[in-house]
Amino acid sequence: MVSAAQIGEVIRAYRVRKGLSQEVLSGLAGLDRTHYSKIERGLRSPTIDTFFRIAQALDMPPHQLMEALERAVEKNSDADRT
Repeated sequence: MVSAAQIGEVIRAYRVRKGLSQEVLSGLAGLDRTHYSKIERGLRSPTIDTFFRIAQALDMPPHQLMEALERAVEKNSDADRT
């Protein structure tokens, strides 16, 4: 199962790679910066609409962001098994 923390970690990693601040990315996505910050910190899970808006702000298709999230979940599942 995917956790809010895993979603936030993946989104944060892509934001940092793009060289964007939380304020800039939240603005591009049309989100309140405080709400966006809670998503990155794993305190809130984004709705599907918000997930798509964040992907668009990161200039990537939503499926690519979802695939990265799937890889993170699989990696954590593999680590839990060992």
